[in-house]
Amino acid sequence: MQQPRHEACGLRSSSIVDGKLCLVLNNTIAAVEDGRRGMADFAPVQALEAQVRHRLEVIFEELVSNTIRHGFVKDTTQSIHILIDPKPQAIEFTFEDDGIPFNPLEAAPPEPFSTIEAAKIGGLGIPLVARLSAGLRYEQPARSASPSGAFMPNNRIVVTVAT
Repeated sequence: MQQPRHEACGLRSSSIVDGKLCLVLNNTIAAVEDGRRGMADFAPVQALEAQVRHRLEVIFEELVSNTIRHGFVKDTTQSIHILIDPKPQAIEFTFEDDGIPFNPLEAAPPEPFSTIEAAKIGGLGIPLVARLSAGLRYEQPARSASPSGAFMPNNRIVVTVAT
């Protein structure tokens, strides 16, 4: 079941292969909502308790929006490929992108603040994802020759959420 979408929207394609949801998102902030909706419509996600679905949505939104805002060059055809794999007692997300190579797990933690006025914007998304997940790892995929125009990921984040 392949559902191609127009490049101007956030969801480039959606398919289910071997019980796994495969999403390809465009380099546009619309990808956050379009992709989240595609994930929410996936039957194994719909069958989960509301609290688990909420965790999945927060993790999805954080990782997709961070990639688009910080990892991509504006107005390019870069993309995010997401595999949502239901496992026994868990959902595993694999996020791959062809953006700037960057391991967010190595980023310095945000400075603690004592008042809201002293708080600095940013740096809280990855710690939030780590708290909401049962497992989180970063991989830099091996580079090899591929056909012209083929997707070549620079980053891979794998997140496991207990169900």
